[in-house]
Amino acid sequence: MGNLLMAFLVLKAVQKGQHSFSTQEINYILLFAITIFVTAIEVVVYWSNLRQSQLRQDALNEKLQEVLKGEKASQILLPKDDPFYELTMTVNKIESHDRHQIHNLTNQGNELKAIVNNLPVGVLVINRHREVQLANPATIDLLQLQIQKDPHPYTLDIKQDDLRALIERTFETKRDHHRTIHLKREPSEKVIEATVVYNKQVHHRYEVIVLLYDITEAWTVEQMQLNFVSNASHELRTPITAISGFAETLMNGAKNDPDKLDEFLAIIQKESRKLVRLTEDILSISRTQSDDPQSLEITESSLADLAQEEINLLHSGMQLHQVEVVNDIPKNVKVQTDAQQLGQIIKNLVANGIRYNRPSGHVSLSYQETTNRWQLIVSDNGIGIATEEQPKVFERFYRVSANKPGELVSGTGLGLPIVAESVKNLGGEVRLKSELGKGSTFILTFPKQWRPSAEY
Repeated sequence: MGNLLMAFLVLKAVQKGQHSFSTQEINYILLFAITIFVTAIEVVVYWSNLRQSQLRQDALNEKLQEVLKGEKASQILLPKDDPFYELTMTVNKIESHDRHQIHNLTNQGNELKAIVNNLPVGVLVINRHREVQLANPATIDLLQLQIQKDPHPYTLDIKQDDLRALIERTFETKRDHHRTIHLKREPSEKVIEATVVYNKQVHHRYEVIVLLYDITEAWTVEQMQLNFVSNASHELRTPITAISGFAETLMNGAKNDPDKLDEFLAIIQKESRKLVRLTEDILSISRTQSDDPQSLEITESSLADLAQEEINLLHSGMQLHQVEVVNDIPKNVKVQTDAQQLGQIIKNLVANGIRYNRPSGHVSLSYQETTNRWQLIVSDNGIGIATEEQPKVFERFYRVSANKPGELVSGTGLGLPIVAESVKNLGGEVRLKSELGKGSTFILTFPKQWRPSAEY
């Protein structure tokens, strides 16, 4: 502004003078020209600085916009003497810190997603608008759903009335709730422990998290144990009642009648054997659970002789049920095994073949071998086992259905589980082939050189 004022005064002085210029006037004119030139330079410099300042502001604004959008922004580099240097360095640090935080959050999010997706527990997250936000693969599998990725009402996915009611109760009461739910699904029913959690967040926000635990196996085992207790109690009560009743009758005078004495003693003996068999089954399943490789007595045994010993012990059962047992194992076969456990296996399989057979039926034992393994095959032409029951027959306490609907065969449900446990202890495996009404074949495979099972 000072330069402009000086130029204005010089111009006025020139206008008041004559047409001829003195030395002083020429100096004024030169001063005026210089002033105009300097002013022009200052204007150019000012606008240049203003332009550079605007460009820096635009660059900083663009970088901050990229940071707000979560985009990767390039660094702004300025010389240290630039007036915007400190501000630019601060913005660069903010962008670097923000990018680092986003990277950490992304990694944590991916880790959490991987954990949730691989959990064996179903996880379903529902927001306060009752929309599904997340459903992991376990939930999709348990509920057999095809869940949309976009938020949508949970009622489109949850069809079970009791599970819907549990979720709604959580929304209404703002409290956690849990319940055991039976899911009707293919190919079999699932038993689910459903826990619905009310998760309070900030600013009056909240979400509901549904956790689904598949307890089908534990529930099934519990039911089988309850059934076993009931069945075992019945099995125990029947012979005990008979023994007590006939013993009391003998003591009241029936012992004086020789015919009655023999008849009642035979009944008492028969019922006593039932008690012994039940007790042996319970003890056997306990032993197989506690056995380890060090407790086994592995020796070389004649398989045919070992099988025949167990067959001879079942002679009375063969006569009672009119079933023939044929030992087709070659006499020269020697195997490395624990004779006591293998004998128990043979006894249980042959006894099953006799018990669940028909008059004039037969049970056969045969032998096969490969390079490194040998097989014991026990077959019968008895009542057979339904296809849907075959996967369960080696479960403890499970008893197959009899020919009549809803009726179970007699016994404790421990015979085949004892076989399965003992075969595993001997390093082998057992397979079942059966057809209802035509009979069953049990194929036991063992290594020629004994070794503990992989479980040990």
